[in-house]
Amino acid sequence: MKKNLIIVGFIVTIIVIGIVILIPKPQDESTTLSSTSKQNEDEGKMVAGYSGKVLAGTTSPYLDFKKADYDKALADNKIIVLDFYANWCPICREEAPNLKAGFNELQTDKVVGFRVNYNDTETDNDEKELASNYSISYQHTKVILKDGKEVARSLESWDKETFLKEVNSTL
Repeated sequence: MKKNLIIVGFIVTIIVIGIVILIPKPQDESTTLSSTSKQNEDEGKMVAGYSGKVLAGTTSPYLDFKKADYDKALADNKIIVLDFYANWCPICREEAPNLKAGFNELQTDKVVGFRVNYNDTETDNDEKELASNYSISYQHTKVILKDGKEVARSLESWDKETFLKEVNSTL
């Protein structure tokens, strides 16, 4: 009986140690901030004339979609990048840092981007209507508008270089 208790205790100890080792530990906040500070320093701030949360970019903002902001960008004749994003989509989540890095690198005030929630828990009626207007049937679709008209569409996952190439080709 004593031998069985020792074996059970040993097994429980091994399991606990395994769990402790396998559970991801939060990164040191200072390391996280230093490695992403450029990318995130303006995230959440407001941009003059727009009400949506800034996700990236200063010269060319990448904003959480708000219909009033979209209408303003259209009226101001901006090149508009629509990123149809679903919070449950692994491709969308993997691609997000690349798009943010691209917007952070753009040096023109002619571009405004919007992350449009698509078929997720955050999608509102304006976003549903926009997706319908552009016949979006799949998350992580990117649509680029120039002079209010669609000039590019992609279902491909973009890295920063692809993003910059596609956007710069519309300037």
